[in-house]
Amino acid sequence: MKLTIQQEDLAQSLLVVANVVPAKTTMPILTCVLLEAGDEGLRISATNLDISITTVTDKAKIGGAGRVAVPAAKFVQFVRSLGPGEVKIDEKDGRFRVLAGKSTLTESSMNADEFPSLPALDADKPLEIDSSVLVDMIRETAYAISKDETRPALMGIKWEIKSDSLAMIATDAHRLSRSRRELVLDLGGDRDLIADTQGLLHYARLAEGEEKTALYMGENQLSFGIGATVLHTRLLEGPFPDYTAVIPKNNELLMTVDRDKFHGAVRRVSITADRITSQIRLGLENDRLELSATGTDGSSVEDELAVGYQGAALEIGFNYTYLLDVLKNIRADDVQMAFRDPQSAALVRPVVEGEAGADLLCLLMPLRLTSD
Repeated sequence: MKLTIQQEDLAQSLLVVANVVPAKTTMPILTCVLLEAGDEGLRISATNLDISITTVTDKAKIGGAGRVAVPAAKFVQFVRSLGPGEVKIDEKDGRFRVLAGKSTLTESSMNADEFPSLPALDADKPLEIDSSVLVDMIRETAYAISKDETRPALMGIKWEIKSDSLAMIATDAHRLSRSRRELVLDLGGDRDLIADTQGLLHYARLAEGEEKTALYMGENQLSFGIGATVLHTRLLEGPFPDYTAVIPKNNELLMTVDRDKFHGAVRRVSITADRITSQIRLGLENDRLELSATGTDGSSVEDELAVGYQGAALEIGFNYTYLLDVLKNIRADDVQMAFRDPQSAALVRPVVEGEAGADLLCLLMPLRLTSD
């Protein structure tokens, strides 16, 4: 294999795939990126078996076709360290060489035939969706997934796909986020699936600023076509719990508050909160919100905000980390919190939604107040 390419073009292509390469693995071949030079240009691939990414650049001048698996760590760092200019790559008899001016990297390559076969795209016509819609929905839900490996379905994001809408749901049993958009999706029927969160976050990184995404739904994977890049991510096995059963229907105590001011006040109060319970206390009465927390060393913090609230006086406790996560991932100037009582789940929604047909709902389970 022999090719020439500009450093900027090579570094950009490597940036697309490099984050998928696992730092630790029992399969040494997975620490490589696969380079394939041919008629279409240079194809670069990486996989950790759960996520696979392939990108193609036509900016390489191919002097000799071939394929080679190159250990990624040194190769990627070396290319990034180079200044602008021409980079020459060749491989022969298991030795891989990169030349740029007076800089040269030589290392042993691995057998490309050992590199795992990458998933094929579903033959059916893909769904074309605005990339910004998928990226926003993923980011509105990914923070709420579970880290509990004994419940693998909760480590993913559930997709509910209908002919006129798409919903994504994530929960760890303490909090929940559901993002829904009205979309026309020609599927020929409804479908539910659970997608691997890390794969979706990789997609969100790649699709930032891209206009359209081609979405392929296979039996065991989701595939995303973003320009010259294709990402495959695995589907998780269920069951996913009936999340609708925990969404309260009669939370009638409504508070409206400036999101940024609320976020800032929660952060200030959290400085003293108990490191084990992470509890902060919210007190509501007559358009006034009092926030407070007490540390195990006897320290305490109090703060106050003007809010929109005319319901009965209420005191309720929350894990401040969960509350901050919700506020960070709502893109609106104001948020509304809906309560029923100190023991029931609270609902959080943006007051002004991002675009027509958008619907975001977040749920937070309360903490029993330590003084109760």
